[in-house]
Amino acid sequence: NIILAIALLVSIGFFFFGLINNIAAQKDKIAAEAERNNAEQARKEAVREKENAEAQTKIVLQQEEKLKAANKDLQNALAETKRSKDLAFTEAQNAKIQEQIAVKSTKVANAKSDSLKIQTVIANTNLDKANSLYYLTVAQSLEAKSEGIEDKQLAGLTSMQGYLFHTKYSGRRYDPYVFRGLYYSLAKLAGYNYNAIKIPGGLKNKMFALAVSQNSDKFYTTGNDGKITEADYIMLKSNKSIYENDGYANNILALSKDEKYLVSGSDSSYLDIFSLEDSGKKPVRIRGHKGSVKDIKFLPDNSGFISASTDKTLRLTNQVTGQSKNVLTLPYHLKSIDISPNGEWIVGGAPSGQLVLISTKDYSYKEILNEAPSRILSVAFHPTKSMVIAYGVEVVNENRVVTRGTVKILEIETKKVKELAGHKAGITNLEFSPDGNLLASAGLDKKLQMWVVDHEEDLPIVMDNNNGNVWDIAFTKGSNYLIASCNNGEVRVWPTDTRMLAEQVCPELTRNMTKEEWRIYVGADIDYESTCRSLLIKDF
Repeated sequence: NIILAIALLVSIGFFFFGLINNIAAQKDKIAAEAERNNAEQARKEAVREKENAEAQTKIVLQQEEKLKAANKDLQNALAETKRSKDLAFTEAQNAKIQEQIAVKSTKVANAKSDSLKIQTVIANTNLDKANSLYYLTVAQSLEAKSEGIEDKQLAGLTSMQGYLFHTKYSGRRYDPYVFRGLYYSLAKLAGYNYNAIKIPGGLKNKMFALAVSQNSDKFYTTGNDGKITEADYIMLKSNKSIYENDGYANNILALSKDEKYLVSGSDSSYLDIFSLEDSGKKPVRIRGHKGSVKDIKFLPDNSGFISASTDKTLRLTNQVTGQSKNVLTLPYHLKSIDISPNGEWIVGGAPSGQLVLISTKDYSYKEILNEAPSRILSVAFHPTKSMVIAYGVEVVNENRVVTRGTVKILEIETKKVKELAGHKAGITNLEFSPDGNLLASAGLDKKLQMWVVDHEEDLPIVMDNNNGNVWDIAFTKGSNYLIASCNNGEVRVWPTDTRMLAEQVCPELTRNMTKEEWRIYVGADIDYESTCRSLLIKDF
């Protein structure tokens, strides 16, 4: 019995030993399997990151090539305009000589003398045109050069001199070269935060939305802290907080056409309507949506506003009475909506890729484009052309990796599409200027771009001195300023008129160009002048 008991204990010991070893082996197996899974996941992630990096690198290289090509074209244009100017000068001189010879000669008939005078006038006219074209090309060349100059003073001087030539010889109002040169030189001179408004709420506050007055210098902004703040874009300061939400992040703001009401939409399902004439009055809360509110647009006749929600519905609400009703249920939700200038159409963009056109007469709809699997994040109607739409796409590849953001302009009737590249991530918002001459786009690549609508083939004006993503943008009255709400509790303000930018450059400068600098950057064939006349000419 003792022997059997000992044997039993030994057997039990071996059993538990084997069991422990088996458990350990199972743990090792599970750990190894988890390690393999992690390694596979890491490999897939590395592949995705590699694809994304390759895509981003490709975009950067394409942009660099486009910039190089533009600079090369600019240098060729400069050489060609100089040849044309010199030729026109020679022809004008020859015509003048022939006219003088004719006047002195008693044998030349009066008719021939008159003809030579006309030729002289024509030659001088051609010389003036060639001269103007040459100086305008020099102006663009100076602006392009200023971007690459590290010396802040010299960068400011070259961009300012380019602006002066551009203005003197009647260059077009919106010239990308002139804007870029002044913008970047001012950022170098005044610091990259020179146009920032700090909104109370801390660095973690993402300013998701803007509503800009068309009657004053005010605008309203809000973000993930739920506060709505009034600010002034001329004085570059925040004025006061007019409301604090109850724990929800605000996604969108909209101002009524008469600017008596402000409407906010948040991560909650309700809408808040504020009376701006009675600031002490509590907002009217509108319920009806069952998901977070993504966009709000007022009808042109100010009879109400349309709201879009993740519950896949559109609602029509009267801001005065508070009456609200569901007008459309879709198979997918719309991230962004806009209403045509004549009030007859609503355009909507869906994260699932659909571009939808909706009639305001009966709220019937049709899909006019599908960008799936890419996402449409923003839409905008042209302010004077009811059937022209801009929409922003977050482009993804077959592995659902975001490769870039692109802006497209669609003529609905002809289905003609123009594509504007440059962003490396999704387009969060698009806005046409009130005069219809400019189109601005905000991206999740911390960048804002602006195109001249009639010259989309030109390189865009890029504004990238932002400390975070750009969430919302809006133009002010007269199309004179572009405002952008960003991360870190910041709102940025840019003048769109180059004159406004130029007025800020000379006060930041302490000297003019030396004659040697003038020869190198402007040209030995152009007479020296003081760029900023308020400064003494130094360091010849």
